[in-house]
Amino acid sequence: MRILFLTPYLPDPPDFGGAARMFHLIQEVATRHEVVVLSLAGSGETPTGTGSLPARIVPVPVPLTARQPPGGRKRLGQIRSLLSRRSFQHALYHHPAMQRALDRLTREERFDLIQIEFSQMGGYRVPPGVPVVLDIHNVEYDVLRQAATQGSLPRRIFNQIEYRKFRREEVAAWRRATACIATSAADAAVVRDATGREVAVVPNGVDLDRFPRFPLDQADPAALVFVGAMRYRPNADAARWFVEHVFPRVRTALPTATFTIVGADPPPDVLALGSVPGVCVTGTVPDVRPWVERAGTVVVPLRAGGGTRLKILEAFAMGRPVVSTRLGAAGIDAADGEHLLLADTPDGIAAAITRLAADAPLRQALTDRAYALVRERYQWRAIAAELDAVYTRITLTS
Repeated sequence: MRILFLTPYLPDPPDFGGAARMFHLIQEVATRHEVVVLSLAGSGETPTGTGSLPARIVPVPVPLTARQPPGGRKRLGQIRSLLSRRSFQHALYHHPAMQRALDRLTREERFDLIQIEFSQMGGYRVPPGVPVVLDIHNVEYDVLRQAATQGSLPRRIFNQIEYRKFRREEVAAWRRATACIATSAADAAVVRDATGREVAVVPNGVDLDRFPRFPLDQADPAALVFVGAMRYRPNADAARWFVEHVFPRVRTALPTATFTIVGADPPPDVLALGSVPGVCVTGTVPDVRPWVERAGTVVVPLRAGGGTRLKILEAFAMGRPVVSTRLGAAGIDAADGEHLLLADTPDGIAAAITRLAADAPLRQALTDRAYALVRERYQWRAIAAELDAVYTRITLTS
């Protein structure tokens, strides 16, 4: 088949969750089908040209994409959205230039199927008769609902308004698609309830070649790391909350503990956390793997967000113990005390971290079972085969 992917930003480099999922699915799909990627590309963004993605990438230049950090232009767009019936998500993801490029490309070339990445991209007009798969990544309106309970009063008000607008738009996008896929059973159930249609679960995965396992004796048991793009509000919130409420408790029990926040585009309040004793904020790094390799524990203190966390699967692959909130580990078939440790309160998370630091056999047992889990169930090749089954089903019935 000839398959056209619509993406909200360039999937290469796969340097954070959304880009990594798109990159690896496209990489695997392209071994079975001919793939063209039509992608929004913000100012200064160009395909890396590494040759590792066996697909033709057609960038569509626009002023701003979701890959880029928050700034004056993005904040101005948020203010303008308050005066519109449309959400800020719509303004960020929908561009006339993209619609023109899509119209031109589908007029000049024939495609058997179109895959749209993220619900926010679901409003583009596609040719009649071509089946559409919408990869929702997460239930974005629920992320906005969670954000409306956190942060400053102006931010909470904005997110509440944004949640109400985008919920309507997101459900409409699900209903327009021929089929939707989700990363977790919980998200699939939300879409199924809204549309009345079955939703396939195509989970996130991990590249075991890119994230090889390292011996535990190479890690410092007192070194903690949190990895994630800090432009994503739930990651920034998690970093702040951990430093303010959890890390002091850890340092009381484990005075040598350090906490490293690794991720691109940290906002000023996250950068300021670097002044706290024992805390390091790296900002953008060329490769997160050395930071994870040195860590004794990977922490995932998320209090908001959706989908599933690739950072946990990558830690499992690299043989590093994980302490996470239950929301942080949602959608991954991992059990508390068997593959990782789960806790939701500052005292509970701190206790789990100090317990791991003092118990080498527990660290080894958790990482052995977690590595076996990702090897057996979360490799991209097997996951892409599940996606291919969705393609077969909808093309036979369309």
